[in-house]
Amino acid sequence: MRDVLGLREGEEVLIVTNFEGDVFPVARAVFEVTREMKGRPTMAIQGMKTIYDYAERLVLEAIRAEPDIVVSLSANKMGKDPYGLTIGYVGRDGKKYDHVFDLLMDGDRRIRGVWSPTTTVEMFERCVALDYGEMQATAARIKGALEGADEIHVTSPAGTDVYISVKGRKAFLDDGNFRLPGQGGNLPAGEVFISPAIASARGTIVFDGTIDLVPNAVIPKKPVKVTLKDGYVDKVTGGEEAKALLKVIKKGEQMAREKSLKAEERNARHIGELGIGINYKAKMTGNLLEDEKVGKTVHFAIGSNYDNDAKALIHQDCLVLKPSMWVDGRQVMKDGRLLM
Repeated sequence: MRDVLGLREGEEVLIVTNFEGDVFPVARAVFEVTREMKGRPTMAIQGMKTIYDYAERLVLEAIRAEPDIVVSLSANKMGKDPYGLTIGYVGRDGKKYDHVFDLLMDGDRRIRGVWSPTTTVEMFERCVALDYGEMQATAARIKGALEGADEIHVTSPAGTDVYISVKGRKAFLDDGNFRLPGQGGNLPAGEVFISPAIASARGTIVFDGTIDLVPNAVIPKKPVKVTLKDGYVDKVTGGEEAKALLKVIKKGEQMAREKSLKAEERNARHIGELGIGINYKAKMTGNLLEDEKVGKTVHFAIGSNYDNDAKALIHQDCLVLKPSMWVDGRQVMKDGRLLM
């Protein structure tokens, strides 16, 4: 609350959480320390939600009240916004948003916050207390390398060989600096991410680290191979985890089809993100919140992107271990080790 969010006396803090999982003790600690720092905390507790579920109306109304800070500590997900999905919000930036939280955070820049879906007490204690100055310096170097670039090439020992265009794309930082309205990210923090240009990914991605399923992420026993065609996922092969990932993709397509959302149906197979992990206290445990921050890894997301121009009803992050990376032909990572 001090180093990451910069809590000031009298600020309102909404904490959204569940009794399920291991998140409630963390939420209670945040509540208590907010009060100790003379903030004004309120806790909203709803039943556990997955990527397929809607948030409770009263939780959405509490966010709509525009507290200074929103802390989401969910056992799985916060939950979707039905109004946002069917009608949508238009932010002050002119973009359309499908969740009131995203509207107020990104579109109107009225709130700031952190979200820690599926966190545990042990993870929070181990991965959140760190040198944020050092992390932010590393993140800034990576952001500088990515922004203004045209193309990124990623390979890995497991067989990844993929090219993505990032021309005109902005790199985002999840570096623990969320002190101003409009800023927010995960805790644990520790990644730099960018959305590929629409339908630009070509080649093959092999996920040999954690893959995001519903409701839980898993470390695959057999690497999951994703073959791309015309910028979208064409084939998903491997063991049982490959079948499970394909099932999640098809569920995302089905949900969009039922709501007559043609773009969202197609984008359930889109590559929406390339992320680079930079939290060196994180380790791969099968919990994606932590695993996607692990140093010496990258992850790709299947589904919605962060530029809000390729929306989908899913966003499944999956890890590639010991990656090598080139930006416009310049090597910036070798076997997971940053060269900048």
